[in-house]
This record gives sequence, C-alpha cells and structure tokens, in this order.
Amino acid sequence: MKTRIKTIRILVATAVLALAVVAAHLGGNAAIGTLCALCPVGFAQIAVASGSVPWGLMPGVLAVLVIVFLLGRAFCSWLCPSQLLKNVFGGHTPRGILGRSGEAVPVFRGGSAASDPSEPPASVGKSSGSGCSTCSSCGTSSLKTQGLVLVVLLVVSFAVGFPVFCLLCPIGLVFGTLWALNRVFVLLQPGWELIVFPLMLLAELFLFKRWCSSICPLGFFFGLMGKLRAKLGFGARPQADCATCISKEGCRTCSTVCPEGIDVADPGKATLEACTFCLDCVENCPTKSIKVKAGAGKPIPGSFDELSDVEEVEPSVR
Repeated sequence: MKTRIKTIRILVATAVLALAVVAAHLGGNAAIGTLCALCPVGFAQIAVASGSVPWGLMPGVLAVLVIVFLLGRAFCSWLCPSQLLKNVFGGHTPRGILGRSGEAVPVFRGGSAASDPSEPPASVGKSSGSGCSTCSSCGTSSLKTQGLVLVVLLVVSFAVGFPVFCLLCPIGLVFGTLWALNRVFVLLQPGWELIVFPLMLLAELFLFKRWCSSICPLGFFFGLMGKLRAKLGFGARPQADCATCISKEGCRTCSTVCPEGIDVADPGKATLEACTFCLDCVENCPTKSIKVKAGAGKPIPGSFDELSDVEEVEPSVR
C-alpha cells in the first residue's frame, strides 16, 4: 500500500495544529477558542448551558456544516487531531470512521484469504470485501448511538451549566495537552493535566476503538450532512472511470485500501455518507481510474455489485 498521501495528511494536520498553537501564543487563546467555537456540538452545549443562543457563533458553525455537505468527512482525515494520532500510531491502515478497525478487507480465493487485493473472490457477493460503512443498517445504528450520546451531553450540560463534552472531546484533549506542555516548557508550571489529558486521549482513541463511529457526537452532525448528500446525490466524491476500471476483472484495491471499506466501482450512498476523502483509493488504484468528481457516478458494468445482484435473482428464476 502506498503511503504518500497519508504522509501528506499527517503533515497537513500537524501544520494546522502548529498554526493554532503559534496563533494562540501571539494573540492569546483566541485561535484555540475559535476552533472550538466552530464545533456544532460546542455550539449546542453553550446554547443549552447558558439558556441563550450564541448567535455570534452561528456563522462559523453553519460554514462548517456547509463544508461537510460539499466535501463530506474530509475534516476527519485531514484536520482532526484524533485521526492524526491514528495515522501516526495506527500502522499502515489506520482505523476508519465508519468502517473497519484498520484491518485489510478479507478477499477470499478458494476458501483462503488472497494476498493480492486485485484477485477476485471465489464467490462474488456484496458482503465480501465490503466494509461496514457500505451497510446502511450499520450507519443508521451508529447515527442513533451518536444522537443518544449528544442528547445525554446536552442534558448534563443544562444541569451543570457547562459544556461538559469539552472536557472529554479528543480534539479538546489534544489542545489541552499542548496547553499543558506550554505551561511546563514556557511558564515552568507543570501540572497534573500533563498526565491526565494524554491518558484520557489514549483511552478514548485506542481502548474505545469505535469512538469515532459510535460515540463522537460531532459525527452525528457529520452523519446528518452525509445522509443529506446521499439523498440529494450531491457533492464531490471519488468516482471510477468505467473505461479503465478493472473491477469487472476482480480488482478490489479501492475497497481494500479504504479505511471505510468503500467500493468506489459501485458509487452508491457509501461514497457520499462515509467517505473521508483520505484519497488512498486514488493513490493506490492500479489503473489510475479513480478521480474526485462532483455529481452522481455510475456503477462499473460487470462489477462485483452488479454480479451479486444477478446471482441473487437467478435462484428465483430457476
């Protein structure tokens, strides 16, 4: 698996973090506070805890939601500090947001796993080589769980009069850790937060492996935007060129390298709902058939998903 784009993602996320920290040093805490103010979860918590709508934060929150609608979950792959840590410490295939937990998609040949992702499976079906994100019931279940977490957080924030998720949010913990390091090396004032914040962050990201998919309330807002994108069939997403795509010959490279297990040869709702624009499929496609385009794509003739539909119909015909 090629990792050049993954390295670029790491550099971009690191640069954004560094820029936020430098801006915070030059202009007080405005930079970090502004990033938190753009969070839809933070906006909702502040509104509930204070009993009034912070209209001044509304433009930034709406801008974030519009960007998510246009580009999907690109924030998760390119900017989120949580995913940065997973990219650095998660090996060659970091955990997906909605898909598998980092393992390669199993491709079977004659009853055993095939080492070559482009080898066709012995039995063609929608379940073989498809990640969890392609299953609509899994995505709906995750969205419901995240919505329930959000409701609980809002109730607690209302009760205590404080946005409690800011104390648990992995993004907030990353900035909290940077702030603790600043106290140690700049102000020479070490504190327990230098130990507590990193431990909480590690526990959330690496012990609770489904944090992003099942717990993170920010994913609830992203999921709603993703479903809206899928319903309207609008937005940019990776699409395969049917003239050069070899999925009909058994290639499964795109779904194998994708952290979400998305089969780009079958441009269904998954590419609009679950895609994080990591671009691993674009980089690793053996025929360079995958490009990022706007609009609805067409299934590749003879792809696994079309063949599986035929196999499902044949028993009833006979």
